[in-house]
Amino acid sequence: MRRESSLFGVLFNYMPTVVNYALAVVYVVVLTKFIPVQEYGYYNALLAIVNILGFTIPIPGINSAIAREAGIRFARGEAVDQFFAAIVLLSLVMTAVYAIALVLAMPLYLGSGIPGWFLGIVYIYIIAFAFQAVAGALGLYLWFSGRVVTLGVGGTLSTLVLRASQVILIVALRNVYALALSTLLSSLVQFTYYMGSVRSVPNPAKGLGILSTGFRRYLNFGLQSWILGYMGTLTLSLFTYLIYRFLGPKPTAVLGLALVMVNAITAFGGAVGTVLGSRVSQGLGLGVNTRGIMGKYAISSLITASVATQLVILALPVLPRIGIVNGDYVGSIPYASMLMGSAPMAVLTSVLTSYYWVIGNGWYAVTANTLGLAVGLGLYAALGWWGPLALIPAYYAVFTVTALAFWFRERWDPVGLWPSAALVALAMASSLVTVITAHPLTWPLAQVLTLMVSLGILYIKKPLPNILDQVPRVLRPLVRHFVSQ
Repeated sequence: MRRESSLFGVLFNYMPTVVNYALAVVYVVVLTKFIPVQEYGYYNALLAIVNILGFTIPIPGINSAIAREAGIRFARGEAVDQFFAAIVLLSLVMTAVYAIALVLAMPLYLGSGIPGWFLGIVYIYIIAFAFQAVAGALGLYLWFSGRVVTLGVGGTLSTLVLRASQVILIVALRNVYALALSTLLSSLVQFTYYMGSVRSVPNPAKGLGILSTGFRRYLNFGLQSWILGYMGTLTLSLFTYLIYRFLGPKPTAVLGLALVMVNAITAFGGAVGTVLGSRVSQGLGLGVNTRGIMGKYAISSLITASVATQLVILALPVLPRIGIVNGDYVGSIPYASMLMGSAPMAVLTSVLTSYYWVIGNGWYAVTANTLGLAVGLGLYAALGWWGPLALIPAYYAVFTVTALAFWFRERWDPVGLWPSAALVALAMASSLVTVITAHPLTWPLAQVLTLMVSLGILYIKKPLPNILDQVPRVLRPLVRHFVSQ
């Protein structure tokens, strides 16, 4: 059985985000210089509708359910070719269904006030999605076979191409078609890399037997995965669309960029969840107690996200001063700072959601996430008179309520978790002391203070689980000071 390192799996599955935001420095410069803020707002609104339409197709969830069972059987040494074939078959079906749905929705785009010249972007996304769907099937094979490093490398290459092509095409075209075309190119690269890594793809027709005998079981798990897989995208898309409908394209662009900045941290939860899900599915096949595995991943990711959040908040006000964020887009900085404090809870809920689905408790995860989203949307509607500021408490509510729902289920000892809870509180404090003025008096003193207190808690309490055996030797002397012995 070929199994790759868990730590490197997390790192390489988070690497696309690291690469994304490292190269985003140049991307944001050219975006804010060459793309008008109103045009970018319309683009975000169109993308939100496209993503919401994608939520209506449950096939990705069914594919994940098949991959979950394949991972269990793979750990036992059983053949999994039929499972892989079924995933490929459903991915091809999904491509056709989604393409038809996007074309039929043309009146919806126009009825939402999106200019007609944007509609060509939809056709570009249809082609890109075809490559993404097959690449997704290949990625699931890598996932259930434990090749999570290879999975992450493909995502990293895709992100490199995405950002590089965005910069080149924005300068060349100077409109939002550059963003759609770069998505197409990155999808093609990821498809090509995964195809080269997997090498052999079974005949999709071989998967019919698996689907006919286990469809009801896969549908049950698949519906859970479908809802959970789109929950993050749905949350972002619903808030983006509501902002567009109530506040217009310019605030949509400003707040949209702020949420993109927040995603620099929240994407870490997806990287951890990917590796955790692979390990837990194989653990189920081997009869391992998976709750202990989940605890280590959850605590480690929460602590890491809390510290990383404070570092990002500390850096954000520098971006306009060094010319990275320009023009009207500068208004996104204070909103990004205030929203950033929600990131640790978002990371935690993402990790726990992945775990609950793999162990068969996906419907509880669906309930917890739906409750959080409902409370957040309700709070946004109630505070709509606040304008753009209404997004702040609403976004915090989504992930806080969801995390509390998991906490009640797990019944964790609050005394034992206080160091982690303190780090989350400090991250929120660093975020929420932001003042929306031209000269925020709280920066950087408040952010430096919360960061120093956080590092002090890490050094004294050492709440990180012991993972030194998976840390590169050169980093072990530094990490040793913060892990339990």
